[in-house]
Amino acid sequence: MHGSLVVKAVILLLVVKAIVWLVALGSGTSGGILAPLLILGGCAGFLIGQYLPGDPGFWAMIGMAGVMSGTMRAPMTGALFAAELTNHLPALPETIAAGSAAYAISVLVMKRSILTEKIARRGRHISREYTVDALEFLQAGQLMTPDPETLRGDMPLSEAARFFAEKASHRSYPVVDGQGRLIGLVSRQDALEWRVAGHAESRLADALSDASTGYAFPETQCGEVADMMVESGVGRVPVVDPKDRKVIGIISRQDLLKVRSTQKSGEMR
Repeated sequence: MHGSLVVKAVILLLVVKAIVWLVALGSGTSGGILAPLLILGGCAGFLIGQYLPGDPGFWAMIGMAGVMSGTMRAPMTGALFAAELTNHLPALPETIAAGSAAYAISVLVMKRSILTEKIARRGRHISREYTVDALEFLQAGQLMTPDPETLRGDMPLSEAARFFAEKASHRSYPVVDGQGRLIGLVSRQDALEWRVAGHAESRLADALSDASTGYAFPETQCGEVADMMVESGVGRVPVVDPKDRKVIGIISRQDLLKVRSTQKSGEMR
C-alpha cells in the first residue's frame, strides 16, 4: 500500500474483503477468518493515515497490528507479526501501542474473541481465553450471611429435636456457648439419632464436645470453604471471629452456587 493503490481502490478492497470475511465467519468454515484481518486492518489504517502525519503505508501497518491484536486478544502476537511481516522492526513501539490499545477496547466491548466463537455457538460460552474462578478471589466475609441463628450449648437434646421438628428452617445450625463462641454444628439428623439412642436429656455441648467442626474466618477464600463442604459433606460452614471464635456469620452451599450462577450468566450475555 506504499503509494501503489489509490484511495478508491483501498475503499473497494476494504468493502469487498469485509463482505467475504463476514460470509466466511458466518458460514462456520475453518479458513478465511484470521488472514483477512490483516488486509482489513491495513486498509483501515491506510485510509486513516490520509489525515495523519507521516506515510499512509506506515499507518496501514499500524492498522494491521491493531485489528489483529484486538480480534485475537493477543496484543504482542499482532504487534510482532505486523512488524515482522513488513520487515519494519523499528516500528515495534508503535505496533505494540496500537495492539495494546486495540486489545483493551476489545476486552471492554466484546464478550468473546473470534477464536472461541465456534465453541460459543455450541453452547460453551467463554468470556476470556483464561478465566479466574470467582470462589478463589471472594472471601468468606464477603459472601456470608451475618448474625445467623444459633442454638445454645446448654439446650437439651430433646428440645433440639423438637426445634428441628417444628421450627427449623435449615438442616444444620451452629451451637455456641454463653459467650457466643462456636462449639460445633448440629444437624437435624444428629438430633434425631441422639433422641432415638436415648440421650434426650443430654446437652448439645456434651454431645458435640468430641466432634470436629469445620469453620472459616472472614479472610478465608471461598474456594477453601467449598473444599471444606465437599470433605465434610455438610452444606453449611460457620464463620467465626479469629480473635474470640464467636460466630459472626455462616456460608451455605446455596451461597456458593449463587456465585457460580452469577458468573455463568455474565459469560452467556
